Amino acid sequence: MFEHHAASVEVIKAHFEADSDVLALLLTGSIAHGFAKADSDVDMLVVLSEDAYQARLASGDTTFVRHDLTTYEGGYVDGKYISLSFMLSVAEKGSEPSRWAFEGATVLFERNLKLPDGVPDLSTLIKSLVQYPLAEKTQKIIQFRTQLEIWRWYCTEGRKKNNPYLLNVAVSKLVLFGGRLILAHNEMLYPYHKWFVKVLEGAKEKPEGFMEMFDKAVRDPWKEENTQGFYDMVVAFREWERPKFRFGAQFAEDSELNWMYLKTPVDDL
Repeated sequence: MFEHHAASVEVIKAHFEADSDVLALLLTGSIAHGFAKADSDVDMLVVLSEDAYQARLASGDTTFVRHDLTTYEGGYVDGKYISLSFMLSVAEKGSEPSRWAFEGATVLFERNLKLPDGVPDLSTLIKSLVQYPLAEKTQKIIQFRTQLEIWRWYCTEGRKKNNPYLLNVAVSKLVLFGGRLILAHNEMLYPYHKWFVKVLEGAKEKPEGFMEMFDKAVRDPWKEENTQGFYDMVVAFREWERPKFRFGAQFAEDSELNWMYLKTPVDDL
């Protein structure tokens, strides 16, 4: 951690320790993940009492940006308010991005938390949050393999119809779900878009030249060999689980009819 980040963390910690509604403070974001640069902001999760958290939910006041709590030029704190019940919900049913948000988190202080039996402290709870949800792995692979198939076809349609909007959406989805297949294979959490490429680069098991082909597809999807090459590379990597019925039926369930089944959009799993 850069010295100015460390100094700012101490100022932020002292500020929130003085608030009796704050039960814990977590350092998160790029600093926690080890991705920070000198000019990075300081990300915090502020764990409130349940009453204070519900009040903020009711008012929509669940995030904050503070420039006065950092010690370096251009620095600021980017924070979110949460509660213990929120963290327990993440442990039970959280999406991968919601779990990854706690990856590497440092507990700066905690007090008066009524943790579940068998959970001695907040750090122990966090370790459970950031575990890859193995019970969901096979179904996710089926869904991501389906998306890969359909968006490869949309890439073709985008070029055929000279539709740059469709093509750019399609290639973004193609590499998203091809990448998510690789993360699922490695049992790694998907961090959402900002850090997707960075995390994907760290996957130990992936096709040789995968990141280079990923980059080619994104930068020049008008060349069929780039998008098709990426698709072929992912499909050939291993025997992926497939849906029970046609890819089209699975795609319809996940992307067209999910509103009817009240299912989380497949992009956000």
